[in-house]
Amino acid sequence: MLNGVDNAVILIVLVAVVSIGFYFSKSVNDMESYYLANRSLPWSLVVGTLMASWYGGVGVIGTVGYASVFGLASWFLWSIGAHGVRFPLALWVGPRIHVRSDVTIPDVLRNTYGKWISVIGAVFLFVYCSQVGEITATGIIGEAAWGIDKVLLGAIIVAITIVLTVLGGLMGVAVTDMIFFLFMVLSVSLVFPHIYAQVGGLQGIRDATAADLSYMHPVAGMSVPKATMLILLCINVYADPTFYQRFSASNSARTGRRAMLTCFSIWICFDIITMIAGFIVHITNPDKAPELAYIEMVLDNLPQGFRALFIIGLFGAIISTLDSYYLIGGTTLAKDIYGQLSGKEISDKKLVNLSRVGAVVLGIIGLSLAFRFTLVYDAIAFMSSLWMSVAFAPVLMALMYKGKKTPMAGMLSMIVGCVAFALAKIYPVTIPGFGELEPLLLGLPLSFLFWFIGNQIGADINADKLIIS
Repeated sequence: MLNGVDNAVILIVLVAVVSIGFYFSKSVNDMESYYLANRSLPWSLVVGTLMASWYGGVGVIGTVGYASVFGLASWFLWSIGAHGVRFPLALWVGPRIHVRSDVTIPDVLRNTYGKWISVIGAVFLFVYCSQVGEITATGIIGEAAWGIDKVLLGAIIVAITIVLTVLGGLMGVAVTDMIFFLFMVLSVSLVFPHIYAQVGGLQGIRDATAADLSYMHPVAGMSVPKATMLILLCINVYADPTFYQRFSASNSARTGRRAMLTCFSIWICFDIITMIAGFIVHITNPDKAPELAYIEMVLDNLPQGFRALFIIGLFGAIISTLDSYYLIGGTTLAKDIYGQLSGKEISDKKLVNLSRVGAVVLGIIGLSLAFRFTLVYDAIAFMSSLWMSVAFAPVLMALMYKGKKTPMAGMLSMIVGCVAFALAKIYPVTIPGFGELEPLLLGLPLSFLFWFIGNQIGADINADKLIIS
């Protein structure tokens, strides 16, 4: 539990971060400055905001939880896959995004398939941006740090996130992300040598898990359906809205590419720390919820003041992810849903204000769903699987497929992917020798299949346009 000194440190940092958001609010004049920071983000801020946004509470707390439950398979099936697929993203896809005029996922869908496919995609994107897994993580941290009600703490964190989002736009988000990123890396790394030495290092971990041969096996510790789902979720980054925004907001395509490549070394090193921390939790607290046990173990091994830095790092990871998605989700509601459905020219001032309203709505959605999940990764897997089943195929094909692309392809891909996911979730299917079928494993292949079927119907709306490739 934290004491008065720890709480005072947290309060000081909170005031400082909100002040930063207020400072950058003065530079928000239109949607270009609010959503893209006038396309001026330098390399350092792109690195910080990508690292903080893509890691988050899920990356820290969730990784520890999955490593504790599934062992070394979490590293081979999730970490290696998740980071490996990002190399082509940085080298080829990202630079292409920077030179396109469509800077959001609904923009891509509208320019490829038309208005109504874009609106449908924007609705699902808006729900995806609620990022319920991050709010689930707040409840676990609050229980360990203060014993506070998880819904109350979740509401407080969401409120702080909304304030940061609506004040400074992307530039405020990027600067605070950089600060939170430093706290996150330093605090998690600070305690690691001590807990690592307590279990006797790698030899101690190996000895303690020797009786369970599957735990330290590269793939055997995880069921085939779960492993397949995680491998597929690795490629969700190609339909992730924060990636599109960050590359578009970089001051050049080269800056975005260099920032992504820089992040790889940080992600890999940080994954090693959190994975081994999960193994340690498995050994020292086998009968306790792993994510809660990890936080309690760290707090027990840090002096006052430093415990506050650890909690700030965890909450900072959560807030830095939430504010990024709230910014994108709010803009999606204003520009890509309301703007398209109204059919009217909307002033930048109104778009910014509607985006801020959207951030509040996302907070409410997140709070209403977040605490229905036990493990943090279960929450993020649900939302990511739904988003991938609906939008991954039409978005990826819009960017990478050079042949004709018809509106019917986008429509059938989204509808069939969504229906298949829902049916598999409501009526689970168990395959002998394979296990229960994860909804993503049904929704995503059918989404691709019906994209190709739909692509045989109708004409390409871009047939007469110049396509940048």
